[in-house]
Amino acid sequence: MNLRRTIGFAARRARCMALVCAVALVATCAGPRWAVGREQPAAKPANARNGQESILIPTDVPIEMSAERLSVTNDGNTYTARGNVTIAQGNIRLRADTIMYDKRTNTVTARGKVIVRTGSDVVEAESITIKLADATGVVFNGKLLLTRHNVYLEGQKLEKVDESTYHIERGSFTTCDGAKPDWRITGRDLDVTLEGYGRLKHGFFYVRDIPVFYIPWFMYPAKRTRQSGFLMPTLSNSTLRGFDIRLPFFLAISPSVDATVIPRVCTKRALQTSVELRYVPLEDFKGRFYGEYTYDWQYGPPADPRSHRFYATWLHDQDVGGIARFKANGAWVSDRDYFELWAGRFDRRKRVRYLESNTVLYRQSNNALFQAEASHFDNLDIPNNAVTVQNLPIITGTLFNQQIPYTPFYFSSNVVYNHYYAPIMHKQWLGSRWQMNARLGLPVSLGNILKLEPSITYFGKAYVADYYEHDKSVKSVKSVRADLYQVDGDLFTDLHAVYGGTLFGFHGIKHTMRPRVSWTYRPPTRTEGYPTFDETDQVDGISLVKAEVRQTLTGRLGPREYLDFMTLSLSQGYDFANDDPTMSRPITKVRSGMGWTNTLAELTFKPHTLVDLMAQTEYDPLMDRARRYSVSLGLMDHRGDMVRVLHQFTEDGMRRDLNRQTNVSVQLKLLSSLDCFFENQYTHQFNFSYFTSFGLVYHPQCWSVELKYSESRSRDPVSQRIKEPDQTVFMTVSLYGLGQVYRMSREWGEILASPFGASDAIIP
Repeated sequence: MNLRRTIGFAARRARCMALVCAVALVATCAGPRWAVGREQPAAKPANARNGQESILIPTDVPIEMSAERLSVTNDGNTYTARGNVTIAQGNIRLRADTIMYDKRTNTVTARGKVIVRTGSDVVEAESITIKLADATGVVFNGKLLLTRHNVYLEGQKLEKVDESTYHIERGSFTTCDGAKPDWRITGRDLDVTLEGYGRLKHGFFYVRDIPVFYIPWFMYPAKRTRQSGFLMPTLSNSTLRGFDIRLPFFLAISPSVDATVIPRVCTKRALQTSVELRYVPLEDFKGRFYGEYTYDWQYGPPADPRSHRFYATWLHDQDVGGIARFKANGAWVSDRDYFELWAGRFDRRKRVRYLESNTVLYRQSNNALFQAEASHFDNLDIPNNAVTVQNLPIITGTLFNQQIPYTPFYFSSNVVYNHYYAPIMHKQWLGSRWQMNARLGLPVSLGNILKLEPSITYFGKAYVADYYEHDKSVKSVKSVRADLYQVDGDLFTDLHAVYGGTLFGFHGIKHTMRPRVSWTYRPPTRTEGYPTFDETDQVDGISLVKAEVRQTLTGRLGPREYLDFMTLSLSQGYDFANDDPTMSRPITKVRSGMGWTNTLAELTFKPHTLVDLMAQTEYDPLMDRARRYSVSLGLMDHRGDMVRVLHQFTEDGMRRDLNRQTNVSVQLKLLSSLDCFFENQYTHQFNFSYFTSFGLVYHPQCWSVELKYSESRSRDPVSQRIKEPDQTVFMTVSLYGLGQVYRMSREWGEILASPFGASDAIIP
């Protein structure tokens, strides 16, 4: 399996050449089949039009020809059709004032308002000459429209020299409609060899009728398959990096393996090389590796610059003998500050503060799942990751919920093995743990309304662990816990009501409500003396009754077409065991001595594709305040205007803000081809906007220009100091069909000191 989809950017250079070649191919694809030198009688078709002479030429695909006059010379070597000549074969249609076939030279010539249609593609020319023997030909003063990419190609002479070589004289290329396109590329001579290269001589880039710059000579790939070669280089300027130059090279290793190598020079900062390797030898064996090495002579103190830095990722997915699946996801970085400057492949607003690498081998059937996993965490918020506890391997066996044969009972089970370790062992439990959960349930219907499902779950745990201080074990535990179990009861019903009429564009609405009451009981147990690896080892006694109601509104759009446009759920619980001093306090309790849990509410409202509302909250009834909430509202219209607002808040048990921020995104269409946009992400927790961006996008039919100003701020995770803002102006010009051909990027400080200049241009 090849990787054409992964190298779309590499094909942009070759697209112009491939389109040029299509002109001659369109002309010759009809020629060898409709003008054949077979001596067979012609038959008049039944649907011949009045005033037209028509014949059927018997070929592999029959050809229908009609004209006002059909004639043949005395020697029978030349056939001529005149007056509104039309030819049809398959999806090919050709029209001309005159078409002549010379049997001696095996040549077809069409003259006068020649139009060739192949599917939706169109060729217009003054004349076309085709040599049938070698399938070569010439198009004079021709124009080509390829509707799939909206490409227009024009030339005074387009000649197919041999089977794979083409020559175009005084041609032009554009993706713009109209007699005067907004932009076009012209060339005096253009030679193309399929599966080879194209060469352009004496070319110009035009804006309307104005030549902008001269291209004396240019060579680029004209292969329809992937090939090795240089991609579009980039050049920019920055006060921090200096001149930033990238020269990517695409390497086609095999039909199923390719790579992109990008050397990079930042004159004030570093030398960098990145490699992206992609492989898909089989449908069930594929992967991608990306790595970059940076020689950064400005990083770190002068005494220890730590110049050698790197970052790498690896994704892999394969089938193992048809019986299992193997997946790998790796990420490695040389230091915790790498993404601060070299995060071009990351959105820094996401604040990547840890990396996780894992490999998973699993096998799944309809009833069971077996999985073995190894994980590694790299915490970038601490100076030494050796103190981070790693959990590997993780071995899991799961039996899905299924009915026990010949009984009304349902059984499910889960067995997990974990091993925890850390290179530096200090004040932490390390070792192994076995866990087993076995659940037995009995669904029961109480009449036609109520449904009851009681169940009991047994939890078994076994530990072999040590507690370490300063790399020395001070306590060892080898024990089995067999006293853990949990009893659950779930009682619910479904109520329905259907309303006629029309609302929000729906033809009828169905209201579904599911009230539910559940009870969970877990007896108090002794927790002293057992290791605590994670939250699953915190087993609290509980006797919790929880009430929940979920409502759904479903609208009917048409026959067998429905939409759940609103859902609302509310839940509240009370723990009767919370007042028992012999039981430990669950972390979800509102306050010691009180059994009420927090009230949870979730709302989703989407009555139309142009309206989107989602909200959720966690309310503390004892403190009479919200502990957590999030509201997201999106409004759109058919023009393309959009407003989206997101506000979220979370606090801890000490009423300290963990997160409080508001994000606003606006896009407005000022004109049919002019948009403006604004985006702001503000943290109320620290009272600053960590990202702001606004700008304009002008996008006519065949090109676009974007002017954007952005300002980003960040807070140092160690010193908590808000760093100086990064202010940048971007300008991007794109020509549809050729991709981005110009980009200007400068820091705001530079722009204040000097006007815009061409030194920041990225020239292809």
